Amino acid sequence: MAKSKITEYFFNENYSFTVVKDEKGKKIGKLVNIQTSKEEKLDQRVLPENIPNLLNVAKIIISAAWQDGKILPSEKEAFELAFKNVNFTEEQKVEIEKEFTDPTPKEELVKCITTREEKLLILETTFLLVIADDEFHPKEKAFIEYLVKEFKLDPADFMILYNILPQRVKKYITMEKLHNTLEIKADEIDVITKFAIEKKAKDTSHEQVYSHFLNNWKNRSIRYRRSSVY
Repeated sequence: MAKSKITEYFFNENYSFTVVKDEKGKKIGKLVNIQTSKEEKLDQRVLPENIPNLLNVAKIIISAAWQDGKILPSEKEAFELAFKNVNFTEEQKVEIEKEFTDPTPKEELVKCITTREEKLLILETTFLLVIADDEFHPKEKAFIEYLVKEFKLDPADFMILYNILPQRVKKYITMEKLHNTLEIKADEIDVITKFAIEKKAKDTSHEQVYSHFLNNWKNRSIRYRRSSVY
């Protein structure tokens, strides 16, 4: 049997972390306590590709924040605070800084988003961001409609998205008739409202939105499971 090949290896005085690739190309992370020589459980599979993917997703989130024509200093500070522990390279940090002053056209950004989970995370965070200031700008609505069109998600995915959003956001969705954009019928909304667990309204300040965004990124495969519709 062919052995897995080590592709990356990291260590400090307490832990070693090894990334290996098997003959099928699958990558697996292994965390070992150097003091005890015992392998420890990983809360999340860690892959090197996660940071570039996160960078691309973050750029679209910044683009969403730009749709009302402004990004307040407090909002930029909230973003930087939430992302301060993300190990972006210096080049990636420059890319992010550029987005706050000269955002990349959304058409270019969307091309970099390929996974279903990333698309759902972007849509969820965008909905939360655009009402963080208690306004719903026409360009923000157009931006959401553009993302929905380009992402080409299954209608069942929009049901998952609608179900996990707080009531405050759902109100805007129906008020702005965005449930039609999301391919959700009025009777389906009634079913969700009747049987789904009620999502209490949460603080949707920029600080909360960005911190939840990072947490949702780490848990995106679980958060958007199909079984979570009802």
